[in-house]
Amino acid sequence: METKPRHKITDRDRQLLKELHKLVTKRVQHLPNSRKKYLKIKLLILPIIYFSLYLIALTQSDKIWLFFICYSLMGIMAVIIFCELIHELCHKNIFRKAQYNSWAFHLFDLLGANSYIWQQRHMKLHHRFPNVNGWDADVEQKGPLVIFPNEQHQKIKKYQPIYAFLLYPLFMLNWLLIRDFRDYFSSNRVIRKVVKIPKLEYIKLFLFKTIYIFLIVLVPWLFFRSTLIQAIMGLLILTISGSLLAMIVLLTPHVNSSNKFPVVNSNNEFQYSWLRHQLNSTNDIKNTNWFIRNIMGNFNYHIAHHLFPKISSVYAPEITQVIKTFLLKNNLPYRSYTLSVSFKKHYELICNNANKIKELYVK
Repeated sequence: METKPRHKITDRDRQLLKELHKLVTKRVQHLPNSRKKYLKIKLLILPIIYFSLYLIALTQSDKIWLFFICYSLMGIMAVIIFCELIHELCHKNIFRKAQYNSWAFHLFDLLGANSYIWQQRHMKLHHRFPNVNGWDADVEQKGPLVIFPNEQHQKIKKYQPIYAFLLYPLFMLNWLLIRDFRDYFSSNRVIRKVVKIPKLEYIKLFLFKTIYIFLIVLVPWLFFRSTLIQAIMGLLILTISGSLLAMIVLLTPHVNSSNKFPVVNSNNEFQYSWLRHQLNSTNDIKNTNWFIRNIMGNFNYHIAHHLFPKISSVYAPEITQVIKTFLLKNNLPYRSYTLSVSFKKHYELICNNANKIKELYVK
């Protein structure tokens, strides 16, 4: 396996992180532990809503408009479940017993993803090396887009400002049918640098993907009044609606022109410490509306999450205030944008990278 990049070690940043950890720990101790019960309630209610929509779609499949509405809402619910529950379960932040978190985490498999490979990508690569080309497996899944300013590219990608937003609605379909399989079977994927996939996980990959396609496409067609075309269209509608919401959540905290995309020097070392790496590559989203406060989990409080991933999102508002005060006091970067500004900065990144390609081919 490839040698991992190293972060620069400085006494000052190490001391700052230690001081911040003490402040955050002290603040959490004064917050009610009972807050976590709301996540457990959501773990019961949100899947019930998702599968209730599925049952309505099945029993009313002769009403095509209602069938499609239910499938569209299922796509949205799948992303909400991811933000509010799956992400927390991945970090073992809902139950005290780690095994309970692991069992519940398999809910992700029933939503069409692969829980094993995503956890490996997220924990071993994204959290350690956010926005690093060749190491951040979450950002790696970009397909025909140039995200990293320093990555290799093709001439066609100079047109990405035109076609980028045509690809985003296909995000979940790509995840369902292509992304996970590439990580399992392509030896040049980023995840293969740090993980040797157990044979049992290959079986689970095909098993759960088959179950998902069977439930979403074949059950309405074989056992209810849906046609095969209608069922396939339902899958497309589900994935498109979910993709549009997923892009709001996943793009805004990292992938924009205000964040840095760190690179290593000849000694395979970053110029920043781990603390500064997280701060330079991550931003918060301002809580300007109900959606951001209640649907994004801790993706809106993303700096707090990257610095202290083992602290539940139910404590993120107070923790973020502690972090913000500390960072500003010590002249460390803290950035928070509205959702609209963050999207503008994302598109600016897409355009900037396209312009670099244009300039290269003009020369």
